[in-house]
Amino acid sequence: MKNTKYKRILTISAIILFGYIFFKFVLAHRSVFNNSNNRHAFIFKDSVLENINRPSYSWVSEQDTLTHFIFSVNLTNKKVYYELNDTCNNYYIDVWEFNALKNYKLDDVFINEHSVIGKSEFIFEEGLDGKSPCPISIRYFYKIDGLILNLGENSKVIKELQGKNYKGFYGLIDKMSICDKKGEPQIYFNFEKQLTPTVLLFYKGHGGIFLIIIHSSRKLDENVIKILNLH
Repeated sequence: MKNTKYKRILTISAIILFGYIFFKFVLAHRSVFNNSNNRHAFIFKDSVLENINRPSYSWVSEQDTLTHFIFSVNLTNKKVYYELNDTCNNYYIDVWEFNALKNYKLDDVFINEHSVIGKSEFIFEEGLDGKSPCPISIRYFYKIDGLILNLGENSKVIKELQGKNYKGFYGLIDKMSICDKKGEPQIYFNFEKQLTPTVLLFYKGHGGIFLIIIHSSRKLDENVIKILNLH
């Protein structure tokens, strides 16, 4: 009887240990906080780099890379940046690099407006950067084998933005999701502020394809792309 009890304990312990290792090294993303990190800094023009804070970057399930930036415009011309007060307008910038889509074409990117996007209902999910004005959820075992962007039914595209190496829009966004080829959500974005002014671009360059999302603590329009190096 005791042997059976010990075997159960050992089995349960082994399952818990396996689950922890699987979550830690297979499913979960890893974050590195480093203000001197230059990954994806090429997205910006050299003239604005001194106003860019690079707080962290993450490996997402060892597949893709997400980098968080803050670009600050000081409204009083004083050298005080990255503060949530009346002296600064902070632009929050997320750059996703999709490693499996290096040969993906911009023409194959689909942006669907007025989609019905409810609360994320992933059976298993992980939250990224929960303190951000735009919390992100990713599906465990998520797979980005295509780029279909669905915008929430209340979202509004104000102006389409397109160039040789990029396509996207400036608009007001409440929520959105990135889906795989089958149309199943893999990444879910939920802005805390309803109808947040946002610039979103898919950019093809530097040997890959990137998703750039810019939103602001105050105001923002399509001219914010002037800080980007989109050549």
